[in-house]
Formats: sequence, C-alpha cells, structure tokens
Amino acid sequence: MSQRVQELIDKIKAEGVEAAGQKAKEIEDNAKASAQKLIAEAHAKARHIVADAEAQARKTRESTEMALTQSARDTLLALRKEIESVLQKIISRQVKEALSCEQLSAMICEIVRECAKADLAEKNIEVVLSESDLKKLKEGFIAKLQKEIKQPLIFKSADGISSGFTISFDDGRSCFDFSDASLIEYLGAYLNAQVAGLLKGK
Repeated sequence: MSQRVQELIDKIKAEGVEAAGQKAKEIEDNAKASAQKLIAEAHAKARHIVADAEAQARKTRESTEMALTQSARDTLLALRKEIESVLQKIISRQVKEALSCEQLSAMICEIVRECAKADLAEKNIEVVLSESDLKKLKEGFIAKLQKEIKQPLIFKSADGISSGFTISFDDGRSCFDFSDASLIEYLGAYLNAQVAGLLKGK
C-alpha cells in the first residue's frame, strides 16, 4: 500500500514538475516575446527621433542658409546703391567741370566743322545751350564760327539745359544731346553696369 502511495506521490511530483516546467517555459517565451517587442518599439522610436532631428537640423540649416543668402544680397544691393550714389555725384561734378565755355566752344567748333565738311546738315544747324553759356559765347565765338561755316548757324537758349548743348542738323526735328543731364545719365548707366558686374564677380 505504501508503495502505491509513494508511486502516486512520485507521479504527482513528476506531473507538477512537468507542468511547472511548461509554465516556466511559457513565461520565459512570453517574456522573450515582450522583450523583443519592447526592443523593436524602442528601435523604431529611436529611428523616428533621429529622423525628426535630422529633418529639423536640415530645415534649420536651409533656413539659416536662406537667411544668410538674403542678408548677403541685401548687403550687396545697399553697397551698390551707395556706390552708385557716390558715382553719380562724381560724374555730375566732373561733367559740369568738363562743360566749361572753353570746352563747349571747342566741342561745338569740331562738330560743326566736321559736319559741314561732310555736308551732313539738311538745312540750318541749330545749337541749343543754357542762357548763361549762350551769353558768354556770343562775345565772339559764334560770330567767328559763323564766318567759317557757310551753312546758317542758329544758336538758342533753353531752360531745360543747365550746361552742355544739343545740336540739330534738320532744323530741330531731331538732335544730338550733349547736355549735362544726358551725359550724366549715359555715364551713370555705363558705370552702374560696371559696378553691377564687379559686385557679381564678372
């Protein structure tokens, strides 16, 4: 009897150990699965955080580069305006100094003589100056030039000209503009284009 009891006890123990072993394996497998799931989620979260950080860094870098580019462009534009302003003042002063009565006389003489030689004038040659320059040139220059040139020479004054002159070979229908305003505009446009090229590195 005692042997049968012992066998029963041994059987119960064996079944209990086996059941405990299976339960332990089940718990271990569940633990491993849970751990693997947590690790995978942690990796995915880490990748997401890294991707977000890289995207943010790229966005910040692009934004900074755009801001720096805009700042550089604004600085160049301001510098160009400042240079153009200084050049305009220099050109204006130099042109006004260059258009003295002596220079005007020499320029008008040369143009009128060459055009008369080439017979370019259709009708009267018309020269328009400022009132003050016309008064100064009337003192001898105009009469002297008129004796040299057979073609009629007409000298007029205009309020729109402060210095320099315009000259027409078709009774004023069209003219070549050597006034200070025209020369300043022409030289300014030329030099401004040069400045723009220099600032662009061309």
